[in-house]
Amino acid sequence: MPTPSYTPPVAFLDLLLDAVCVVDPDGRFVFVSAASEQVFGYRPDEMIGRLIFDFVHPEDIAYTKKTAEQVMTAGEIRQVENRYIRKDGTTVHIMWTARWLPGEKLRIGVARDISQRRRNEAVQVALYAISEASHTAVDLSELRNQVHSIINTLDIPGFYDEDSLSQQDQDHWQLLAKQVSEALSRRALLDRLRYAAQYDPLTGLPNRELLSDRIQTSLARARRQQTSFALLFIDLNGFKYVNDTLGHAAGDQLLQRVAHRLSQTVRESDTAARLGGDEFVILIERINERSSAQEVADKLISAFEKPFVINNTELPVRPSVGIAVYPYDGEDELSLLKYADQAMYAAKGQQKLA
Repeated sequence: MPTPSYTPPVAFLDLLLDAVCVVDPDGRFVFVSAASEQVFGYRPDEMIGRLIFDFVHPEDIAYTKKTAEQVMTAGEIRQVENRYIRKDGTTVHIMWTARWLPGEKLRIGVARDISQRRRNEAVQVALYAISEASHTAVDLSELRNQVHSIINTLDIPGFYDEDSLSQQDQDHWQLLAKQVSEALSRRALLDRLRYAAQYDPLTGLPNRELLSDRIQTSLARARRQQTSFALLFIDLNGFKYVNDTLGHAAGDQLLQRVAHRLSQTVRESDTAARLGGDEFVILIERINERSSAQEVADKLISAFEKPFVINNTELPVRPSVGIAVYPYDGEDELSLLKYADQAMYAAKGQQKLA
């Protein structure tokens, strides 16, 4: 005995979690199932008679019109997405499956809310982006700006908007907060490690490694632009006496004050670095002639005329300065440093004779 067929009543559609919508060729709703209130935030009677474009996200209107034409031309579409504005003003992501009924001249579509899926995907993308930013950001300040920008692109109810936060939204914010915290900690650690690798811990001046990097940059620029730069090699006369008579703590204080005085004397574009012990090097960028380097050296020597005071003791420490100018005294880092070092020892010898 054949099983009789059964055509369910229209009320059966109201049991579906997805919203079933029927629109005429002009795009007006002529039927909407009860699930519309859950999906769109509007009751069926608030939607029937109105154009679908009254509810579509402004940025998706053109795409939605094109898709509607495609349904009537091709007869059917599956898993097409667009965004609608809910009654409460929030954005809902919809996946549509739709068919054109030529006899009735109607489009019937099933709308599924995939907002949570899109949020999940967006959070995963944001977590990855935050992790990447912690490695690629130049410093902690840039990382904070990047994280702020990443978070602002997320379509998730605000962290303090408790009424709009689902459990899954709360979980998302907890994941994001953890990732941000780890990213900031990692960036801060990398910055500390980078600083330790590039700066002298006692004086805060660039160390030999950072000086070398900046010399290489100056060499490349000078070769490209056919310009000059200078290295000033500095050694402190009388530093050993301070260490021997006042102790190493006083010697360290002296080195810190010497570093400060050197930094205050040179331009911001120049580099004052500590090689080690009582040896310093000044990188003077973009000079026109040797006399410009000599003027800087004379200025440095004059800056040391005022004695340093350590533990209520005046220390008349004076520098010996050797000058090397690219390309006249060397065409690479090693030869320039060697020339400046030898010139410094020659200056020290003349001071002893004097």
